[in-house]
Amino acid sequence: MPRSAVNNTLIPLYRKLSQRLGEQQAKSELKWLTEHVREIIGEARSEHQEAHKAARIWRDQPAFSKAELEQSNKRFSAVQWAWLRQAVADRVDCNKPLQYILGNQPFGKTQLVTRPPVLIPRWETEEWMLRLAALVNEAETRPLRILDACTGSGCIALGLASELKANMACITGVDISEEAISLASENLKRNARHVRNKVSFKQLDLLQEGVLGGEQWDMIVSNPPYVSEKEYGELDASVRDWEDVRALVPKGQDPLAIGFIAQLAKLAHSLCLQTDQTSIPRLVVEIGGKHQVEPTCRAMNDNGLGLTEVWKDMAGTERVVLGYAKA
Repeated sequence: MPRSAVNNTLIPLYRKLSQRLGEQQAKSELKWLTEHVREIIGEARSEHQEAHKAARIWRDQPAFSKAELEQSNKRFSAVQWAWLRQAVADRVDCNKPLQYILGNQPFGKTQLVTRPPVLIPRWETEEWMLRLAALVNEAETRPLRILDACTGSGCIALGLASELKANMACITGVDISEEAISLASENLKRNARHVRNKVSFKQLDLLQEGVLGGEQWDMIVSNPPYVSEKEYGELDASVRDWEDVRALVPKGQDPLAIGFIAQLAKLAHSLCLQTDQTSIPRLVVEIGGKHQVEPTCRAMNDNGLGLTEVWKDMAGTERVVLGYAKA
């Protein structure tokens, strides 16, 4: 039986989205949603098209123009219309993040599955991961052992594994969350064609003494929890209602929320190989902004990382602190 088609307009969906997101963001998200529904409920796609569908949806599609929104001859099947209406309802009424609705997120060369409550990979993290990979590729040729603490979806571990030179690193991603390790392992399988270095994932509490069995590492990287309780209460509902609070807020009542970062600095002192290597950082951590720079640098200095460097993101926010051993 042929698929039934429905003539309809996107205006009601756009209006509902714009009340929640504003006009421009609503146009962009509606464009992504319509492209996505055509991919998942549409004609068969070639293997090549499927491999690049997420990248097309997220990066190559401009927002709807007013004329496109007003077209009354936009044709979607009844099933596609039902999916679109439910997606918009989830986005507006349930505050569901767009990445969870689409189910994927590009990150470097990888296309990552996204699923609640695992933290959604952000562009800021992708940006510094690419910069770090370029730094390591230029500085190092020997095989490296890299630990990705709080790996979440596996985005940093898999991003580095796909960007670093082939067979340059052995990367282990760890997380306390069973859901995170399950998703990271799934993302490893789905991105096998991009991964040029060995990657493994383990569920464990990194702060539990001896949990890594005495293993040593050349570099520790992390997007740790660094949001304070106060900041968490001010986050958008799409974050608070859906993403794992453990990935966002560290334990304790520290108003600067660097408790976990300080513990990572202590771990780096004991877990990193004691070598004369100074061309790459021993510890790389994402932070929330300028207010966390000084205490993060101090924690690194207090634990044998005498040289620190701060990277800003494209928005001009202090985003990453790198700790090096002194020569």
